[in-house]
Amino acid sequence: MLIWVAALHCEASPVIDFYRLRKSQGEKAFDLYLGDDMACIVSGVGKLASAAASAWMAARYRDEASLAWINIGTAGAARHDIGAIFLLDKIVDGDTAKCYFPAPTSIPLLPGSACLTLSQPSRDYREDCLFDMEASGFISSALRFSSAELIRCIKVVSDNRHAETGRNREQVSALIRQHIDSIEQQTTDLLALNNEVAALEFSAESWQRLLALAHFTQTQQNRLRVLWRYLHNRDLGPEALLQELSTRRTAASMIDMLERISHGNSETL
Repeated sequence: MLIWVAALHCEASPVIDFYRLRKSQGEKAFDLYLGDDMACIVSGVGKLASAAASAWMAARYRDEASLAWINIGTAGAARHDIGAIFLLDKIVDGDTAKCYFPAPTSIPLLPGSACLTLSQPSRDYREDCLFDMEASGFISSALRFSSAELIRCIKVVSDNRHAETGRNREQVSALIRQHIDSIEQQTTDLLALNNEVAALEFSAESWQRLLALAHFTQTQQNRLRVLWRYLHNRDLGPEALLQELSTRRTAASMIDMLERISHGNSETL
């Protein structure tokens, strides 16, 4: 399952139209659009809204073998032209300074850029990155349910020092729609990878041994499954991991250890 997360309907509509997604009736928390192997949720503006929508989607599709994610939307920039498209390779939360690194496994077909996520709109553009209001909330939430290879953020420049089109909904949709072929390439690549990950299964025995080490809540089990599959398929043997985990006393400390191993491993990709 591929999950699209967009802040606004005008950002989501090019994806909804291209993949002919159908609006789900009866949903009250968010507007949701569904297809055979993907869904698109409109979160509302801001990193908290994006994080909440992503977590809501993960809960809705908790029985899926693997989840892939794309945050599609617009951003501000200092030196890039209106309509330029980027695949984010670094996301910085403007409030906490915490950094996130999406990790595509193939050679990106889109230019990369860093992005600073702000809590409030700003025209104080920096030269070295894009600006948005959702990316850090989206990725911090998505990383709880999927590994970094399955998470991408695609941003199209809508505002710069010379022009602002981000308030014009029709123009925003047009800016994203003009790149739909490039977006489709990213989608195809990510769906293929997600299918490969979904097919990777670790042994039921090692999973049960892992769960027996501590009491894991359902949320912790969800995160544990993501980390365990990720590390298990990075040639990190389950026996070594189980032995290391057995030195920890709580579920939280075990997950923290796996998070640190996973982060160190992803930096070498």
